[in-house]
Amino acid sequence: MLEVRIPINENFEFEKCCNMYRKLQKYICDDSDFIDVITNTYFYAFYSENELIGCIYLYNKDNKLFLNGFAGRGHHELNMEAMKMVEGWFSCDIYAETTNKLSSMCLHRLGYKKIDTNLYVKEKNV
Repeated sequence: MLEVRIPINENFEFEKCCNMYRKLQKYICDDSDFIDVITNTYFYAFYSENELIGCIYLYNKDNKLFLNGFAGRGHHELNMEAMKMVEGWFSCDIYAETTNKLSSMCLHRLGYKKIDTNLYVKEKNV
């Protein structure tokens, strides 16, 4: 079972999330500073058996809700579970931008539709 932590939780592991973000930042199409990410987004860190497996954050852009995230290797199914969990918390379409092939495959597997070169959408009414 996944545990979710947000930045205001006392057991939120800022350094672990920040280090993972910086390590994987070049793959996630985000050049923001980590402080800006956790301050200006809906940020969720996911744990399995007290191990950080990855983080997902959502933000508003052009009046649309966008999803982005990063995770360590070897947790594909848990990451899929985390994304499904997050999708259930929002009652609107969710968009994602990526140039990463593995990320686009993951989005496709979760039911996201490619609507432009690097842009995907998961329609809530589907």
